Amino acid sequence: MSISVDIPLVVGFLRRAIMDGVPPWPLQLLVVVVAMLSIGVLYRQHGPNGAIARRLRSRLLLGVPWGTLLTVAFLLAVYLFVQGAYSGDIFDPQAPVTYPFVAYSFEYPLGIVTAAFSHQNFNHLLGNAISLVVFGAICEYAVGHFPHQRGTQAGGDWRSSPYGRPLAIFLVILLSGLALTVATPGPIIGFSGVVYALAGFALLVRPLSAVAALLATDVLRLLYNAFTTPVSAFATGGLGTRTVWFADISAIGHFLGFLVGVLVAVAYLRRRESSPSRSLVFGAVLTYGLVQQLWLVYWPAGDGQFVLHRAAGVALVFGVATVVVLAIGEREPLVPTGESVPSKSTLARTGLVTVVLSCALAGVALNTTTFEGTDLPNDPVEVRDYQIGYAENVTDQLYSVEVPLVDLPQIEAQTAVETSGVIVTSERRHVWDVHTTADRLAQSGVARVRVGGVGWRETVWVTRTTWTVVGGEQTYRVSLYPPDSQPRLAYTSEPATAEAIIANRSITLRPAGTDFEIAVSRNNETLGVAAMPEDGGSVTVGDIRFDRRGRNLIANAEGTRVRIANKKIPPLRRN
Repeated sequence: MSISVDIPLVVGFLRRAIMDGVPPWPLQLLVVVVAMLSIGVLYRQHGPNGAIARRLRSRLLLGVPWGTLLTVAFLLAVYLFVQGAYSGDIFDPQAPVTYPFVAYSFEYPLGIVTAAFSHQNFNHLLGNAISLVVFGAICEYAVGHFPHQRGTQAGGDWRSSPYGRPLAIFLVILLSGLALTVATPGPIIGFSGVVYALAGFALLVRPLSAVAALLATDVLRLLYNAFTTPVSAFATGGLGTRTVWFADISAIGHFLGFLVGVLVAVAYLRRRESSPSRSLVFGAVLTYGLVQQLWLVYWPAGDGQFVLHRAAGVALVFGVATVVVLAIGEREPLVPTGESVPSKSTLARTGLVTVVLSCALAGVALNTTTFEGTDLPNDPVEVRDYQIGYAENVTDQLYSVEVPLVDLPQIEAQTAVETSGVIVTSERRHVWDVHTTADRLAQSGVARVRVGGVGWRETVWVTRTTWTVVGGEQTYRVSLYPPDSQPRLAYTSEPATAEAIIANRSITLRPAGTDFEIAVSRNNETLGVAAMPEDGGSVTVGDIRFDRRGRNLIANAEGTRVRIANKKIPPLRRN
C-alpha cells in the first residue's frame, strides 16, 4: 500500500496558518503525542517502583514538590484575578494591569505587598514559573518532606509532618518574596528575585542538578513555544521596534536574591555537616552567573539610553564564584569572634553577609524616597488617579531621586537625566514611568497604555502621525484617546523643511489645528500657507500645486513633479 502526499496542499495549509495567525493544530497534536509517547517509554523502563520513583517518594510526599506547585498556583491566581488578566468577560493573558502592583515606595503599601507576585505579561510569568518549578523542586527535594534525623518519626509534630512541611516551604517562599521586595530599590515587579534565591541555594546544595536545571528551563520553554507557535513567519530588513533588552531587568534584585540563597545554603550545609565539591560549586555558580546574566551592571544615560559595563560584570561573577567556594569551607562562625585570626572561609562568609546587608540597607533607603507629584504638560488624560501624557526632554523622575538618609550631590547630578515619550504618573501610587519612549512611538506609531487597580482597568491609546519631507526631517502630532471620550492633541513638533528647492521656493510642513499645513517661502519671505489637502485632493500655495496621493504629497511647478513628503499613519487601534 502506498501513501501519496499532496505537497502543494500541505504547503498551502501551512502558509494560510502562518498568514492568518492561526496555529495549525495537527502540529500541536504532533508535539503532544510524541512527547507523551517518549514519557511513556521512559515510565515503562523504570516503572512506578523504579529507582527514580523510589528516590522521589523517599524525599517528597508522593514524590511531588507540593510547596513549589502551590507557589506556582498562587502566582497564576494573582495574575488572573488580581492583575485582571481574567476579569468577568475579559480574558487577555498578555494584557494584565501592572501599574498598581509595582513596588515604587514604602508610601504605597499595595505595591510593596503585591510586586513580588505580579508580572508584566504572560511571558514574564511563564519564564519565572518554569524556573520556579525547576529550581524550587531541587530545593524542596534537598530539604525534603520527611525528617532527616534517624529515630525521628514523620508526623510527630508540624516540623516533621510530610503535610505541614510543604505548606511551610510555600509560606517561606512567599515571605522571601516580601522580604526581597522591601530590600530591593523600586520600581520592581516579578518573582525573579525569589527564583534567583532558590537557584543560589540549589547551586550549593545540589550543584550538578542545578546546572542540569539550566538546560531543563530552556527545554521547557522550547516545548511551550513549539506547542503555542508551531510555525512562525519572519521577514528581514524590517525596522521593527528596538528596545534596550536589559533596561527592565532588576539586576540588583537578582543579585541580592542570589546572595541570600547562597547564604541560606551555607547555613544549611553547616547545620547538616555537609561539604559539596568545591570545583563543582565553582563551576555551577560561574555557569549560572554568566548564563543568567548576574553580570548585568548598567547605568541610565538619559533619553532612553543606558551604559552597560559588561567587562566589570563578568569580573564580578568570577569574584562571586570564588568567594562562594571559600565560604563553604571550615565549620567556623559566620562572623569572626574572639582574638584568633579568622580563616578564609570566615572572611568569605562575613563578606557575603556584608554585601547583602549593604544592598538591603541601600534598597530600604531608596524605597523611602517620596514622589514629587507634578502635572504633565500638554493636557494629559486623567483616569481616576492616573495621568497619561506625552512630553519631550523632561527630567526622568524614575532616576532623579532624593534619598532622605543620604546627601550626595554628585549622585543626584548623575541621575538627573532627561527622557521623552508617553509618560504615566500617579501621585497616589507613587508612579512615574516612561511607558513608551519617543523613539519606539515613532517606529510603531501607536501605544496602548493600561491603567487600573484592584477590580478595574482602563485603556488609553496614544498615536503619532508623522510627515517626513525630502531630506529626512519630520514633523508630527501626538494624540491621546481617552476611554469613552474624544481624542485630544498631546504634542506637536517643530516644522520640517524639505531639502528640495522648487522654482526657487522652500516648502515647509508643520502641525496646525487638527491636521498639518503647507507653507511656501522664498528668501525667508512666506508666499503662502494652506491646509493639507485630503487624499485625492489638491491645493496651490505660492504658485506650486500640491497633490495628495495616498500617503504621498506631490509638488508640481513649472513642469517639475516631485514627491516632497511621505506620511506615516498609525495602525488601526484595537481594544
